Amino acid sequence: MTTTLENCMVELSKQIGDYYTGTATSDGAAGGTTIVDTGLKAKENDWITDVAYDRVTSGTYDEEERSISSLANTTGTLTTLAHGGQIVSAVTYEVHRLWTASEKRTALVYAARHGFPYIHKKRRYTAFRAGDWLKNAGNFYKWTLATGPDDWTRTDVTAAKNTTAPYYLYGDRSLKLSTAAGSLKQTNTNNALLNQLAGNAVRFQARGWCDTASCLRLKVYDGTTSTYSEYHDGDSSWDDVNRNLLKVEVTLAAEPTEVTFEIDHDLDAGTSYIEDVRVISGTQEKIYIGYLNIRENEPSAVSQTSQSSIHNDRWDGFHNFWTDNDKYLHLPTTMMDWFLKIEGEDYLDFLDTSGDSGTDWTDTISIDSPQTDILVAEAIIYLFRQAILPQASPGSSQDFTTGLAYWMNELKNAQVKFGMSLPPVTKRWSI
Repeated sequence: MTTTLENCMVELSKQIGDYYTGTATSDGAAGGTTIVDTGLKAKENDWITDVAYDRVTSGTYDEEERSISSLANTTGTLTTLAHGGQIVSAVTYEVHRLWTASEKRTALVYAARHGFPYIHKKRRYTAFRAGDWLKNAGNFYKWTLATGPDDWTRTDVTAAKNTTAPYYLYGDRSLKLSTAAGSLKQTNTNNALLNQLAGNAVRFQARGWCDTASCLRLKVYDGTTSTYSEYHDGDSSWDDVNRNLLKVEVTLAAEPTEVTFEIDHDLDAGTSYIEDVRVISGTQEKIYIGYLNIRENEPSAVSQTSQSSIHNDRWDGFHNFWTDNDKYLHLPTTMMDWFLKIEGEDYLDFLDTSGDSGTDWTDTISIDSPQTDILVAEAIIYLFRQAILPQASPGSSQDFTTGLAYWMNELKNAQVKFGMSLPPVTKRWSI
């Protein structure tokens, strides 16, 4: 259920009567100052407004936008500011006579956020453990850079976000390590909370897949002593959860010079996948959720389940949770090391194939028709409001003010007809 930015722009253009596409039927001027299309013979010359622009949508000068000065309907020739070169026959183009394609794009990106709560993104995360001391562990959700997950330090090995089954177990992703021997580690420098583990018994544990023996293992280091897990068997399968190969249990020094939890990938030729990474010690009752893209870091529901019940999707909810200003979710007394399900909502955005915000025409938003009517109406209201600002052209404000009132009413109608279920009130019995 996604719609591209391009298709949203087309729908916006249609709804305001500003949609025209064509194909050049012969070569334009050598300098790129004309587009020739016999289909334009059906238009009056004054069809071109004072603020008309083209947008080339194929060929060498794809995505170029230029102001249109006139139409000669006897030949179907648009005269424009110079493109990068000649617009030849068979090149496709658009004409925008009220706002440029780029202005419509800006309005749609704005509207994606401002459509909340009638359009929004539902968030559901299940790959976290109650009592985990690590940040961005579990299934490594936050990747500001493609070279490694946030809050971890990579050395030599190639780290990548994997979203391909069957190389994950509990969520929708895992960490892939390959290409070179190296490591990924989280230290007290990455996460100051780990300093509190000094002198305590800790358990560092994960699930792993590896295709090479003596390649994948875990390590705990306190500045003096390194303690390792067993190696994964290297049998191109997930480790046996009952054997606990990827587990280190150790008591840290009372005054460690560092606290490091490390995933070692010891052979260049190996390929490894890691998930369900956590450090459990004592009764840690908070977990960092600042990278989960939940609006204002306020989950609407939190629940837990045991290892044996997660695949049956059987969860027990609890209500006395809260988040602090440091983006930690505080839990009630609960079962340490049980799986957590964290649910919430977020503002919409246009995303690229990596899940990052973008403004390319191919980027997508996670709604489709008819809910795109809410997005489009919000975007049109943005455009009309911009047109009646003090810097707008003299004489245009009255028409745009009338249009603004019309589209505000259309937005209300679309919200009533097509709006998503409003986010639930966060359930809490006590804090």
